[in-house]
Amino acid sequence: MKNIICLFLLTATLVSCGSKKNANEVSRDFNIEIVSVIDNDVKLKCTQGCAWTELSFTVNNYQPQGVDAYGMTSNTVNTLADVSDNLPDFKFTVAKTDNGLNLERIRDTGWNKLSFSCRSECNQRIDYEGTL
Repeated sequence: MKNIICLFLLTATLVSCGSKKNANEVSRDFNIEIVSVIDNDVKLKCTQGCAWTELSFTVNNYQPQGVDAYGMTSNTVNTLADVSDNLPDFKFTVAKTDNGLNLERIRDTGWNKLSFSCRSECNQRIDYEGTL
C-alpha cells in the first residue's frame, strides 16, 4: 500500500513539473508596431510580449502570413499553444490588401479582425485589445 501511495505522489510531482504555466496563466500583454508595408514587404516591431524584436517578411499574392510571439508561423488554426514560458499565446495572420493590411485573429486576441490603410510607413500599433 505504501508503494502505491509513493508511486502516485511521484507521478503527480513529475506531471506538475512538466510545464512552467498553464493556459490560465498565459500573459496577454503584447505590443506590436506595424512599421511599414512597401510593395509586398511587411516589417513589424515588437516592444512587449515577443521572443523577437523585429520581423520582416514578404506577403506573396495576398496570402496571409501567421505571426505569434515567436515570429513567423503557419496560418492554421489547429496548432497548439506553447505554455512552456511566460510569453503571450496570441496568433494572427497578416494579409496585404490593395491599400494596406488585414489582420485576422487565430488565437488569444481580444479582436477578430483589424484593417489598416497603410502605404509605406505605417507606425500603427496593436495589442491584445486592438489598436493603440
